[in-house]
Amino acid sequence: MTRSKWLQFILDQMIWFILILVVIFFTVRTGGKFLSGVTLINVLLHASVLGVLTIGQTICLLSGNFDLSAEGIVSLLTVLAAWLMLPYREMTLAQAGGIGWELSPFIVIPIMLILGTLIGWINGMLITRLRMNNFIVTLAMQLFLRGIAYVISLGAIMPGTPKEFNWLGGGRIGAIPVSVVVTLLLFLVFEFFVRYTRFGRELYAVGANRDAARASGFKPERTITQAYMIGGFMAGLASWMLLGRLEVSTPTLGQGMTLETVASAVIGGVALSGGAGSIVGAFSGVLLLSVVDTGLNIMEVDPFWITGVRGLIILVALLLEVQKSRIRVGTVPGRAKSPIAQS
Repeated sequence: MTRSKWLQFILDQMIWFILILVVIFFTVRTGGKFLSGVTLINVLLHASVLGVLTIGQTICLLSGNFDLSAEGIVSLLTVLAAWLMLPYREMTLAQAGGIGWELSPFIVIPIMLILGTLIGWINGMLITRLRMNNFIVTLAMQLFLRGIAYVISLGAIMPGTPKEFNWLGGGRIGAIPVSVVVTLLLFLVFEFFVRYTRFGRELYAVGANRDAARASGFKPERTITQAYMIGGFMAGLASWMLLGRLEVSTPTLGQGMTLETVASAVIGGVALSGGAGSIVGAFSGVLLLSVVDTGLNIMEVDPFWITGVRGLIILVALLLEVQKSRIRVGTVPGRAKSPIAQS
């Protein structure tokens, strides 16, 4: 193996080395408390909702697009689900009830997933058919959806979701939360899906060079729309998971998670320019952010420092991405070679 290939391998796997070092650091500083079973479960539990959203964000990033609407979808769907399931009660300044329909969770859950997918389809159509900017479209969609959530709830919380609904977010298989098991399975399934299916090849090709992908017989508009539909579906699933865990709906749920999903993907080696990265890489970014948050909380560090540390981690990730681009032959700065180009 040549020197450049060794450097490329080291840089590609650097995120895992950093993750191991961070775990060792927190283990030493907390006197071994960080490696307790409860703490490790909490790390994975914290990573579950973020991880599901990050999968959807990664799919969109691989196609060369952003999806800033995910947190708006979470805000709307969590409020809508509670509104449809909860009994009617007189609204107070702090709490609100549902519309009074008291729909079964087995009806509400499919509504959430279908509506999330539909919102993703609308994003994709606006971007591909009307040639609107993906950043502006999804940002406007986020604001629009959160506005509807506030209209429905009037800013009040809606507590008391049914036990059948709460299974995904609050259920356990033995000592392991259901949400952790589902999230890990989703990462494995989507890693296989992106790596070894035709859609995955189209996704990398479109993200790397849309014109070249079209010349190769792919349909970039269809692929991008499908990517946004997957992102919307994953946001719907994350909404179910988050509301099931908290058992309380509020229009602020999901707020700020968009930047976390982008950060997790970038930390894990997904190129902002598209066409490079992996689902497993994004998972490493989710784990790193979750480990940092949990470790600093155990150490009782000022919460404001957590934001600063996150920003530093993202800057280091971007620095590593630039270095990987420099040692690859035939790539431009900021874009890593996709599996298609490597094969």
